[in-house]
Amino acid sequence: MLDLAIVGATAVTPSGVGPADVGVRVGKIAQIAPSGTLEPAARTIDARGMLLLPGAVDPHTHLDAEMFNTSTIDDFESGTVAAAAGGVTTIVDYAFQAAGGTLEQAVEKWRAKASGKAIIDYGFHIALLDPSPEAIAEIPRAVERGVTSFKIFMMQGFEARARDYLRAFRVAGESGALLAIHAEDEHLIGFCTERLLAAGKSGVAHFGASRPPLSESAAVRRALAMTELANAPAYFVHLSSGDAIADIRRARANGQVVLTETRPIYLYLTEERFLEPEGAKYVGYPPLRNAANRDAIWTALADGSVDVVATDHCSWKLERKLAADRFTRIVPGMSNLETLVPMLFSEGVVKGRITLARMVELVATNPAKIFGMYPQKGAIVEQADADLVIFDPNRKVIIKSGEMHSRSDYDPFEGFEITGWPTMTLSRGETIVVDRKEQARRGRGKFMHRARFSPAWRSSPNLA
Repeated sequence: MLDLAIVGATAVTPSGVGPADVGVRVGKIAQIAPSGTLEPAARTIDARGMLLLPGAVDPHTHLDAEMFNTSTIDDFESGTVAAAAGGVTTIVDYAFQAAGGTLEQAVEKWRAKASGKAIIDYGFHIALLDPSPEAIAEIPRAVERGVTSFKIFMMQGFEARARDYLRAFRVAGESGALLAIHAEDEHLIGFCTERLLAAGKSGVAHFGASRPPLSESAAVRRALAMTELANAPAYFVHLSSGDAIADIRRARANGQVVLTETRPIYLYLTEERFLEPEGAKYVGYPPLRNAANRDAIWTALADGSVDVVATDHCSWKLERKLAADRFTRIVPGMSNLETLVPMLFSEGVVKGRITLARMVELVATNPAKIFGMYPQKGAIVEQADADLVIFDPNRKVIIKSGEMHSRSDYDPFEGFEITGWPTMTLSRGETIVVDRKEQARRGRGKFMHRARFSPAWRSSPNLA
């Protein structure tokens, strides 16, 4: 007998979008069958009129992250509750290497942060901040332990140690790891910032000009050259500009293994937001861009040039965002884990920019494949974890920060009216959110031992 049957929904599976009933046993998807043909179940959910989606996989979060002499307001409890309430059932967070510290220490510190708090499953990337010979030698061991991706910041002392990073790229490529690259050129940013501050232009209205699209595309081109030389695959995080995406299209056409991610703020907001009285609340790295760049990213989502939409969830209290006396001191990032799936459905699928199947690829299947968790995560297939979202495609929700589960007291999308919202989220067959109310045990989330990156990720599952 099945533990659970979900019947009557329109399911999004690798085979397509259509009616299907799904049976769950011992936390796994045990059966996918035509309507009315499942074996008996101890519990049945009638999901008529609903969509049945795989739980989303967000591979870019910063929970309990230490920066600017403080920590982000969401830890692994509130952050994963917000994720689950929005239909995200797996995250991959960034574990930061300490100055002079080891990679193992970074992972163990982040595992301690998540232990006893996370209500959904999680993995880690390592943010490689000190590419010493000792740290580089650790890369293969980290991969063996299931941490198979490494973050590179190109705007934080990167130039001074570019050759060390090249050595790290080569070892990462040889070890089956993926490089997650934050592409902004530190010298171009520094030059622009100096000119603005010298002219007395220190307010948030000038933040975008301090980090222009050219600073992103220049860094992308540099990173493409370096990863090509090192024979290492590259995954560019939170791309914000059409020119950077065009550079990546050319690299792919030349046979280079390059993957891409964007984040929600570049799809729904533009640089005019910095002119608002509280414009600092929209500050992230890179900045919001103009409408032409926004439209270019939507095109890239539809044509496959962008592989993943991930949040870069990095949340603060509004008071902290507004406290800085100039744009260089504004803490970057914002809360948006809870709105990832419903907003992409509403602004993308409902408005005809992307298909429903494409949306599921962008937020579930592709990140699971790229980061070594497929087919356990990211798709409705038999023997996968029963990470499932029952989604009401007609429900209207106006985004209000007071109704969100993040500890942040503002939402960047405040006031947006959204069509479509999850009514139930299941993680490994366990119901953890019902009608926006969470009911999960703290600490039930498990660490994901991720497989090595496969250049053939599009066509075949990753293998450990």
